[in-house]
Amino acid sequence: MSHTTLKFDELNSLSRDTYEEYFDEMGVPAAAKKDRVLVAMALEDGFLDVLSWIQLKKDRGEQFFLDSIPMFEQAFLAAAITRIDDESIRQTANDFANEVALSTFNNQDKPYFLSVDRAINMAATESNAINGYGEFVDAKSLGKRSKKWNAIIDGNEREWHNEANGMVVPIDEPFEVGGELMMYPLDTSLGAGADNIANCRCWLTYE
Repeated sequence: MSHTTLKFDELNSLSRDTYEEYFDEMGVPAAAKKDRVLVAMALEDGFLDVLSWIQLKKDRGEQFFLDSIPMFEQAFLAAAITRIDDESIRQTANDFANEVALSTFNNQDKPYFLSVDRAINMAATESNAINGYGEFVDAKSLGKRSKKWNAIIDGNEREWHNEANGMVVPIDEPFEVGGELMMYPLDTSLGAGADNIANCRCWLTYE
């Protein structure tokens, strides 16, 4: 795996720079951006540990699929609970682990699926999801009544996320985005799929 050629401090610096740039594009407050960077770095560290273990198992010709599920789940939770810990986030961790373990197993001979790039991409996406959910819970506790969908309009956004940009709904109602229902960006609890989730850079503001 490519990350084994980097010293820890070099990888750590690379990751922070990557996440700083990635989340800079979003219009979230500085504190929210910092939360996203920190959670992403923790997620990446955990994901790399699991992917390294899978590579070792593959090299030895040993099975890894079933054991990788709780490892991915624990890597997700260890980072997520620094931001929020409830039944919903734990279910999200379980769903994530099952999906990622299966996709890794099915694509184990494709270099990307055991790479640093994949760990970083997953970490950025899942950190945005974790923090987006945390902000949603915080907004409800503060008595906010409505929420607005915000998308980065730079030509790289999904067409249906562009269409959702500026949409306002009551805080307890879902957005309909690309034909799917979502309580907040990257929300999978109502059945939204990867086409609406992967590498999404959207966020909410509340009133």
